[in-house]
Amino acid sequence: MKSHNRPGVHMRIDRLGELAGSCVVKANKSFKPLLDNTNEVRKVQSALAVLSRVGPLLQVPSLMRQHIENGRFSAAVKAYRRALIIDDKNKIDLLTNVKIRSADAARDARDDLECRLANPSLPLFT
Repeated sequence: MKSHNRPGVHMRIDRLGELAGSCVVKANKSFKPLLDNTNEVRKVQSALAVLSRVGPLLQVPSLMRQHIENGRFSAAVKAYRRALIIDDKNKIDLLTNVKIRSADAARDARDDLECRLANPSLPLFT
């Protein structure tokens, strides 16, 4: 009688194996988009975190221009100091551009300040 039950048990185990395999395939099909979306969300969150840390540095050139236009040269210099932390050997084009544009704004501030100092009729702001 035991030998008669063995084929039935093996058939049930085989059937359970097939069902388990089918469940794995269906689960992968169902959860793959969710996992892909989760990975995409993590990438975006990581990029946002980087931008939030670097954002103030990226704004330095325009902030300097605003200060220069308003005659706030000391504030322009203070903003320029933030751009000086960018290493000259930096290989990130965006940061290199920030440093170049900040240096251009600093030269413009110097030229504007020299003109104001040379012409007593122009108001001298700080």
